[in-house]
Amino acid sequence: MTRLCVEDRTDWRGWVTPKPLEVKPIHRWYTFPHSFTSELVHALANEWGLGPSDCILDPFAGAGTTILAAKEMGIPATGYDLSPLAVFVSQVKLANYAVGRLERIWLRLIKGMHPSDWNGVARKYPELVYKALPGKLLAAFDAVDRWITEVSESELERNFFRLALLAVLPKYSRAVATGGWLKWVPKRNGASGVASTLRDRVRLMLNDVRAAQLPRHASWGVKLSDARALPDEGPLYSAVITSPPYPNRHDYTRVFGVELMFAFLDWEGARQLRYQSFHSHPEARPNRPDADGYEQPRALTKSVAEVRKRGKDPRIPKMLEGYFLDMYLSLREMRRVCRLGAKIALVVGNAQYCGESIAVDELTAEVGEQAGLTCEKLLAVRYRGNSAQQMGKFGRNPSRESVVIFSRTT
Repeated sequence: MTRLCVEDRTDWRGWVTPKPLEVKPIHRWYTFPHSFTSELVHALANEWGLGPSDCILDPFAGAGTTILAAKEMGIPATGYDLSPLAVFVSQVKLANYAVGRLERIWLRLIKGMHPSDWNGVARKYPELVYKALPGKLLAAFDAVDRWITEVSESELERNFFRLALLAVLPKYSRAVATGGWLKWVPKRNGASGVASTLRDRVRLMLNDVRAAQLPRHASWGVKLSDARALPDEGPLYSAVITSPPYPNRHDYTRVFGVELMFAFLDWEGARQLRYQSFHSHPEARPNRPDADGYEQPRALTKSVAEVRKRGKDPRIPKMLEGYFLDMYLSLREMRRVCRLGAKIALVVGNAQYCGESIAVDELTAEVGEQAGLTCEKLLAVRYRGNSAQQMGKFGRNPSRESVVIFSRTT
């Protein structure tokens, strides 16, 4: 491939972190780590001149940032994700609500929540959930969840309140996400505070619904699907704005394990999701479509050989090789479903293993061109320090976070 154009966009550095989303109406209902912000979506859509006649795709929808930002701009958009939690969160954020109905249901919920009755668990949960919510905590969340189902007038309203419940669950869970893992942390808060915490969360969400001035037609949605094999037929999209998981070993089936197993999956279902995940963590072992046309980049082969020589975990080289194979398959699908002239933006982060830098953005550019796309440029938006462990062994070596810009020219 030709020499890459790297453009400095460090003025966008605050847009590739999830922190700003935590105060944005509707976006703040539930956020995922390593998210980008709605400002990034708005900036790219404006730069590309997108409007109501276009359609944006996000095949790694996460918490729905791209699709909700597109709705804010009146640009149709579709998202996909493998995680039922991601699809659920996105759908709730995108739904159109009648605030009066929600307020009536909420009054019924408040009147029917009696902590004195939270003494038993009606449903069977995986062991992780029992351990994360000990004592009466699981009984409280289980009882409130069942009560939401009983008093809600439709699935739309039921899901609104269930998202509020899932959003407060981490405050009580003894399994706390730290990086890509769960850490067990003792806490003193008990079941008696669940109703009050839920009340605050629902009040915030209702205020956002009251203030929202978003279009209400059905041009935005997120469904369950694998980015390596999208369900769409033919060229539908004029743009893609997305962020595949970074190759940082973070396993989101563990990070969100309590939420997934409380509301969506049993233990076996969570394990199968872990295996089928994008190969960004060592436990993934996905079933993939045929990768015709893929050739592992020479720079990747060289880096993997160094990691294999210096490292002790044989799964990491395999993960890195699988990661870029998955990237190729996903980019090939994006090309297939995009219109001629479409723009594609991928937010990616470079990585380091055993002192060896993995240029994820440059390698993504190369495999994207193998998939039939044209890489226009890399937008360098942020530089992240390496981990304390890596820094102690190999010195400070910041990793670039970039937006890789492609176009479909053929």
